[in-house]
This record gives sequence, C-alpha cells and structure tokens, in this order.
Amino acid sequence: MKYYLVALLDRNSGKIIENATRNLVKKLRPQKKTSYYGVIMEVIEDPDPAKLEQILKDMIKPIRYFRIDVKGNLVFDEDNKTIGLEVVNFGYLKRLSRKFNTMLGLHGFKVRTEESVENAAQLVLFSGERAKELDKIEPVLKAGDDKLFRVDRFELWKNLNFKKESVYTVFDLVDPNII
Repeated sequence: MKYYLVALLDRNSGKIIENATRNLVKKLRPQKKTSYYGVIMEVIEDPDPAKLEQILKDMIKPIRYFRIDVKGNLVFDEDNKTIGLEVVNFGYLKRLSRKFNTMLGLHGFKVRTEESVENAAQLVLFSGERAKELDKIEPVLKAGDDKLFRVDRFELWKNLNFKKESVYTVFDLVDPNII
C-alpha cells in the first residue's frame, strides 16, 4: 500500500482556488474533485505506519508555515494520474521534498527515485485521466488573483482518493506569528 505525504493549503487559500476552478469541473469532467488542495511531497510504499509517523513528526517539527507560488496553467501528473496547477519558484518545496526523500530512504523506507523528486511540483485539483484537453484551457488564475498560497499543515494519506477516511495523520506546522 502506498502512503502519500501531502503539503496542504490553509482554508483561505483553498477558497480562492475553489472559486477560481468552479467552472473548470464542467469542462474537464474529472473522475474526482478534491476537497483538499495540496502538493504531493513524497510517496512511500509499504511502510510501518507507526515508525513512519514518528520519523515524520520529528522531521516536520521545525518547519513553519510557508507560501507556494502557483501559476494558472493546468498540468497532468502521469505518475499519480492527477490534474493540477503548476507551481513555480518551488525551490523550498523541492528542498523539503529532497529532505523527506533522503531521510526516509536512510530509514529504510521505499520512496520515489531522486529524478522524480526533481520534477516540477503540482498543486493537485482533480484525479483523472484527461490530459488531452489541458492545452486548450486558458489559465485558471487571472492576473488579479493572489497567486501566493499558504501551506499550514502536512498530512499522511493512505491513498490518493481525496476522502476524509484516507487521512492517516495530520502534522500541523508552526505558526511564525505566535511566539
């Protein structure tokens, strides 16, 4: 069974994305629409959940809220079969993803290859197989929309079906505004 470590947006950022993508569901007709908007940081195969949770808790403890820069173009991820928005300037995300990949690999977990970690990040919107029509759709986020979205937590998912039952553990990040 695969487990997914996902960096999730806060509520305000999620509402902005939801309003911007409301009409997109009619055009794409995806298999599933996600109620959570986030970036897949790591995919772990057949882990010991208790050991994985403890290691992730220690790794995530010093991480604070951070922002991701999202472009309005739709992209398709063939590995996870998801449709999402392209994340640009993802240096911090890439660094975190590499850290998770390296540390979990050192602890004996089966993780993604380093080449797949280096690929562009994606803010997941839908689950589906429709990659053909994405080129024809104009950018989802308009010029006036706020394109910096805040990530406030990580979640460990049992599977990628975007249901509440699939959430295994929630790791809240440190709020930098609270001392």
